[in-house]
Amino acid sequence: MRRPRYFRRVFALFLAAAIAPAAAISVVYTSLAGAALRREAEGRLDSQAAAFARAVASIADSCARGLEAVASDQAVLAALAPGNRGDPAVSAKAYRRISASFPRDSGPAEASVISVDGSVFLPLGAVPPDRDLSVYGSWGIFRSLAAAPIAVEPRVAPLSDGSPGSFCVGIPIEGDDGVRLGYAIADVRRSAIAAAASSSGLSSGASLAFPSGKIVFDRSEPEREDGFVYEAGLGSDSGRLSEASASGAGTGFTVFASSPSGLYDGFGRSARNVALAGLAGAAVLASVLALRVSSSVTEPVLQMARSMSRVEAGDLTIRIEPSGDDELGDLARSFNAMTAEIDALLKREVERQELLREAELGALAAQMNPHFLHNTLASIKSLAKLGRQAEIAEVVSRLGKILRAGMGTRAGFSTIGESLSYVSDYLSIEKVRFGDRFAFRLDVDPSVQAAAIPPLTLEPLAENALTHGLERKRGHGTLRITGRLEGSDVVVSFVDDGPGMEPDAMEALSASLLAAEPPKGGRGMGLLGTNRRIALEYGDGYGIGVRPADAATGRGFEAILRVPARLGDQARPGDPARLGAIAGGPA
Repeated sequence: MRRPRYFRRVFALFLAAAIAPAAAISVVYTSLAGAALRREAEGRLDSQAAAFARAVASIADSCARGLEAVASDQAVLAALAPGNRGDPAVSAKAYRRISASFPRDSGPAEASVISVDGSVFLPLGAVPPDRDLSVYGSWGIFRSLAAAPIAVEPRVAPLSDGSPGSFCVGIPIEGDDGVRLGYAIADVRRSAIAAAASSSGLSSGASLAFPSGKIVFDRSEPEREDGFVYEAGLGSDSGRLSEASASGAGTGFTVFASSPSGLYDGFGRSARNVALAGLAGAAVLASVLALRVSSSVTEPVLQMARSMSRVEAGDLTIRIEPSGDDELGDLARSFNAMTAEIDALLKREVERQELLREAELGALAAQMNPHFLHNTLASIKSLAKLGRQAEIAEVVSRLGKILRAGMGTRAGFSTIGESLSYVSDYLSIEKVRFGDRFAFRLDVDPSVQAAAIPPLTLEPLAENALTHGLERKRGHGTLRITGRLEGSDVVVSFVDDGPGMEPDAMEALSASLLAAEPPKGGRGMGLLGTNRRIALEYGDGYGIGVRPADAATGRGFEAILRVPARLGDQARPGDPARLGAIAGGPA
């Protein structure tokens, strides 16, 4: 065998030799530069988080100092004195003193004073629900102040001006005699916490939490506020979250700060861009040098791949022009020979199958007529012996219609209505032979009469019901023919009240019909032959199913034909489960 002349291996090794050193340098540079940038960013984030924590602690300390000034102010003490409670002038003076320490419009917090019995509330206005001492006197800030000279508690609630708050600082107010007169409380505005975060340099997510784990501020997701750290997943060791703590007003505050989304990816991307610039230069130079070598291999291969795709799509006429006297040229010539042989084989197989199908359909149709014709001629013979000329004429007329229909439409299609007309003629002929031993009734929906079916489809079903059902019954029998539309299918049923079939025989027949088995040894043309024709014409899911007419006693026989409610060349494939459902359903 000649040595391969492909250049893929040479091309791959050439590129690897040119690009590998640059790629190694790029990886090392990217790793080192990315790590350095990451350390710098993490250090800056830690510093910003610590500054934010200190700023919050400073706000708490500032509020505590302001509250101490309010609690020691004589105007405030006078407003809380039992004798002055409710005096507007005294309350107004105290209110001005409170506003001086905690401006309502510009300060970081809003202050209020509450008497120990809850009767005085400054600033003036409605008392918030959680400041109602009769209900919350032993909860929240009031519970903490019962045991401490200063307390800080989470309070994510609207302030009196409607702005949101984050936490509150409180101290008790006592008179000169040491008797507790009330409480001074400062509610820190959320906007003050947000300003502290911004002034600390934090440009992305930052959260503020209490020692209890309650989140009172979340810059990126405010809906987390008033929730807990464990619920939000903060504090996890993700490598992109900085945690810092600070104490203010006797309480510790914890700050969780995260880097902006994509920050670290941006660092790595910047380092990679620099490294990839050099790598791209080496790759371009190597690719240009290897292009001439690779094109002689890749183009024939691509042409082969495109040709194979067309063959997969069914085009067997495609041929490839050999590229030369090498392995690729040999492959192209082998491809051409293979597709030509497959094309010839497929054409021969299609022709053979068409001939086989036509022969089978012709044989099935040809075997139906003799049995019916024999019975009809026997009936005519009997009428002739009896001298009943009028009935002979009627029988011959109906027989002629049936024979003309079978001969004229064997290669095409009939309709449900036409076939039922021939069935009626057939049963009328048989009534001459049977007399009053049976009756038949047609109950067919007019909407299905125009549906197309192969010729000689319904006639064998009527013949089967008569000869294998009613003819074996003692006494009078009935044949009922119904037709209806089920979705996009037409279902025609032939039900007789004859003796029926043994369960084992019924099960075997049903299985043969479901498998669309052809008749064997010239037997079974009535049901198996007709079912086979329907299966050949429409595909799986269409044909004949059988079951007892009376499921309780197993007597009687019902044959159900299912065909599409459209023309034969437009019929869609059926569902294989349908015939099984017909055969096993209730009578």
